[in-house]
Amino acid sequence: MSADVPLSGNASPPTDAWSRLREVGAQIAFPVGLFLFSRLALFLIARVSLALDGRLHRAPFRQVGTVGLEAFCRWDCGWYAEIARQGYVRPQATNFFPLLPLLGRLVRAVTGLSHEVSLVVVANAAGLLALIVLHRLFRALEGEEAARTSLLLFTAYPFAFFHSAGYPESAMVFLTALAVALSLRGRHWGAGLTLGLAGLSRHLSLVAGLALFFQQLRSRGGGVRALWHRDLLALLLPPLLTSLYFLYLWRTFGDPQLWWKVRAEGWSGAWAGLGHWLRGNFAPEVGLYVVISFIPGLGALLLVRHRRWWTLALFAIPLMLVLWTVGLMGLGRYSAAVWPAFLPLGTWLSRHPALRGPVVLGCALFQGMLVFLFVHSYPIN
Repeated sequence: MSADVPLSGNASPPTDAWSRLREVGAQIAFPVGLFLFSRLALFLIARVSLALDGRLHRAPFRQVGTVGLEAFCRWDCGWYAEIARQGYVRPQATNFFPLLPLLGRLVRAVTGLSHEVSLVVVANAAGLLALIVLHRLFRALEGEEAARTSLLLFTAYPFAFFHSAGYPESAMVFLTALAVALSLRGRHWGAGLTLGLAGLSRHLSLVAGLALFFQQLRSRGGGVRALWHRDLLALLLPPLLTSLYFLYLWRTFGDPQLWWKVRAEGWSGAWAGLGHWLRGNFAPEVGLYVVISFIPGLGALLLVRHRRWWTLALFAIPLMLVLWTVGLMGLGRYSAAVWPAFLPLGTWLSRHPALRGPVVLGCALFQGMLVFLFVHSYPIN
């Protein structure tokens, strides 16, 4: 018996082109509206705060154009901008995977925008597509009301503003969500290809391969015979596509493992985990990352409650464990990419409408404070 999830619903498809267009418009109206409202709010906060006080916490203390979209290119976005501008010149830059700077370079070539703004444009385009895919996936699993609440909570999560910044998290969310959605529909080769692209955005995306593997076995009823299906070969696509980057490093630097080795040369702190935090003396914002990360951590654990969520659990739980082990310094923005965790949280919140407004509003206000700190170059990264 197949366990594939039909994501298209039970309604009969419209017969003419205009009806199909209206149907698509109705389906994407909420995620598109949510995207436009949330981005307008974030960019307004940045523009007003920087117009009133253009000083930055870290040098350069003043820079031209900080009230524009480039205000969302801070910290690691500078590395991606460097790669987009000149390629991988410094070995340390190889710690940043190539999909985002490659797309940013393409946008600059087409539009003439700066590299910084081009990266922000790419991130926001991926963020819009991510909300559309997540809405469709969540609705198929739990219905419209739960899907909308889950999307609201996901967008209001305090560190979700990184999906608007020049970082690869929004691309990771879009591509991993699309890969899981395709797998749930039984399109396993498309899922493998999509996850391979996600790996070129951020290598941690490959953790979703566990979900794709589980869904393949589940859709064929499990058992030993399910291990001998030709579609399992599709699971080779993600590591193969991601390894194209390692091949590039071998041809350019003579070492396909350079991205891993440079972590000990200036990036060692970025690979710390909760154990290091408990034993060490880290900056106050790191403690904030840890505390907030338990929100998606709880959501990930709740995914085991229902069988229909287990495919998502096989991505969210291992990913949170990895992040708690080696992702301490970026735990805020990393945990914002654990999108499956927001489905059980949103489902529960949709059943308690009296709490929905205060919870979402409280998270959004907290996010606004973090945006203020981020665009003013305080150490929120």
